[in-house]
Amino acid sequence: MAIRPTEEIESGGLSQQYCPPALLAHVRRRARLSGAGRLLDLGCGPGRVTLPLAPFFREVWAVDCEPEMIEAGRAAAARRGVANVRWIVGRVEDVAVPAGSIELVTMGESFHRFDQPVVLRKVCACLQPSGYVAALGGSHPWQDSLESWQHRCKEVWDRWVPAGAAAAHPAARQPGLTSGQIFASAGFEDVTEDVFSMVHVWTVESLIGYAYSTSVLSRQALGERVGAFEDDLRQTLLACDPHNAYPARARFWCAVGRRPT
Repeated sequence: MAIRPTEEIESGGLSQQYCPPALLAHVRRRARLSGAGRLLDLGCGPGRVTLPLAPFFREVWAVDCEPEMIEAGRAAAARRGVANVRWIVGRVEDVAVPAGSIELVTMGESFHRFDQPVVLRKVCACLQPSGYVAALGGSHPWQDSLESWQHRCKEVWDRWVPAGAAAAHPAARQPGLTSGQIFASAGFEDVTEDVFSMVHVWTVESLIGYAYSTSVLSRQALGERVGAFEDDLRQTLLACDPHNAYPARARFWCAVGRRPT
């Protein structure tokens, strides 16, 4: 398995809240997409991976266990004119996918929440010969460079996220192993892990959007506390910088592997 050094991303910004175009372009190159295949996005959330990749496939299946996230994805697809996505509410371990029907399986910020042995067996079965799987992730807005505003943002997050929220599945993570190492141990071939970084300037609005794109601080999770959460974050951050501009270095990673032959 090859682990490549960090690549600096000088432009491109964040696509769909925390999924930069350079990262997705790298996944497309590694997966050698035909342009006529099917994408299966597991734990799709509001579509941050689904929608930017949809134009490169004939059809996309996007699966998430949370109806709110699926509805957010549908709404975002309608706004962007993306019409080739089938949105599915359900556990990824249970979704029925025809054998050999998938060109690429993606898991954005979700692999740790699955029963990984079960899901990887499903991935192997549904991928076409020489099909690929990719796990993608990124640092939270308060991680890495740790500017002063990030410390305050972390304090807000800790005030509002319930203890134990978004915990890994009991069968998910093998201690000390990266996603790429887990892929390799499951028999996937040509496994690589790549890290990217870039500087991004956040605003209160984009940080609220990021929070709502997560399962632990979605509108549904917050319920009637939505307004109070927004007020807390806004007041905290504007006290750090009233100009509403919060720069930080963001880090992204992906692990990609080919279906075992």
